[in-house]
Amino acid sequence: MLDFLQPHIIFLCILTSLLIYKFIVFFFKGNNPESFDEMVLRATKNPEGYKDKTMISNAFKEWWAFVISPIEESLVRSKIKPNFLTSIPLIVSFLTAYMYANGFIIIASVLVLSGSSFDILDGRVARITNQVSNKGAFLDSSLDRLSEIVIMFGLFVYFFPSYFCFVVFLAICFSLTVSYVKAAADNLNLDTDTGIMQRADRVVYLGIGGIISGILDYYEIHPFGIDDTILMLVVSIVLLFSLISTIQRILLSTKS
Repeated sequence: MLDFLQPHIIFLCILTSLLIYKFIVFFFKGNNPESFDEMVLRATKNPEGYKDKTMISNAFKEWWAFVISPIEESLVRSKIKPNFLTSIPLIVSFLTAYMYANGFIIIASVLVLSGSSFDILDGRVARITNQVSNKGAFLDSSLDRLSEIVIMFGLFVYFFPSYFCFVVFLAICFSLTVSYVKAAADNLNLDTDTGIMQRADRVVYLGIGGIISGILDYYEIHPFGIDDTILMLVVSIVLLFSLISTIQRILLSTKS
């Protein structure tokens, strides 16, 4: 493999490209660029910003919103429909599943993070352009669940016929129950504003964990002598904490 196709080089190139893009846009915005706080708060659901108590640092969420803000601004100016952005993660999920199923773990994990970025952007663009609607929220939630099923099916195929494919199956089951319990409780006006592992957490853990796992396997570094150790650990974490989040939401809703 050529030197510039090595996994760590690809990963660094992606991060560097994002930062350079952000710098260029910042430079050409003139004398009145938005501050970091203004950028983060502009289109978050909570007017106070990211305050969720989950397994992803709110600082990371704020940083990522800031990094992809130039794309957000371009989409707002293009007057693109948020529902179109909502459909992109589902399309990307099929490619992601294919990559996972065929063992291209690094590429698949990058696609997981890329697709999830559009999942962030559709809601932010909708709020900025005053196109928020119940139909849009329903479509977003439905396609998110379908995307998760498709991606995890790719992992199921990758690990089949090992026993770990059952862990993948349970991970997707409890990932879905996290969302189902919230939807069911919301319909009854019950409080479910909790859960230490929500969709964003699952995506980040799977994406970053997959990249690290792919890099270690590429360089034949196998902790405990097991292939895909980090990827298996991440899927197990998603399973465990999705189960905990489901229980947290059930307990909260029954108390409210």
